[in-house]
Amino acid sequence: MEKLYSKKVVSYYKNPVNMGRMNDPDGGAFIKGLCGDIMEIYLLIEGETIYKIYFHTEGCGVTLACGSMLTELVMGKTIQEALKISPYDVMNALDGLPRDGIHCAILAVNTMHKAIADYLLKTE
Repeated sequence: MEKLYSKKVVSYYKNPVNMGRMNDPDGGAFIKGLCGDIMEIYLLIEGETIYKIYFHTEGCGVTLACGSMLTELVMGKTIQEALKISPYDVMNALDGLPRDGIHCAILAVNTMHKAIADYLLKTE
């Protein structure tokens, strides 16, 4: 893995952050990607700020790294700021991904967007 991926990808794969499930999140989502990987995102939101985000995945090491990095990018952001985070932002923060890993960043970001939508629907 060290030869194919950046040091950041390998580090987050070996030492994921903010990984876990949450009981009674303010918003949550589950998506199964085209590759078969599963991503779950859980949010706690106060006012407009995401003060806690966890992820859980059943997938490859790149999906694990993308979920970890996404949580770091989102933590402390407002809902509007989080919605502006793109798969490219996750890939860039990980110092790049090979072409066959791009779908992992897309899966993480799409799941986060769906979790925010879940929160917004609950608060209407």
